[in-house]
Amino acid sequence: MKLIDVINRLENADEKLIIFQDNQEDFNSDILLIFGEEGDQGIKEKDGKTYYYLIEVFLAKEFIKDWIANLDYSPSTNETARRLYDYALNDA
Repeated sequence: MKLIDVINRLENADEKLIIFQDNQEDFNSDILLIFGEEGDQGIKEKDGKTYYYLIEVFLAKEFIKDWIANLDYSPSTNETARRLYDYALNDA
């Protein structure tokens, strides 16, 4: 799954889920959408891959809603995913 896929499903996603990414330097890297666990220190392993914390779903929903409300156009899913990625890495 990629971040764009998560954006497409975000509205119906459980707000307690967390978005993890396998390569924080690559916008298109694989995403793991999973519940956090106490003591996981922002790292998850699945199928031999390591995933790193990106952002909680509830924060992603809130950010996207506020960001879009301040635009005078409707952004594409790709643009929304890129903006969320930048926000998660640099501002969240």
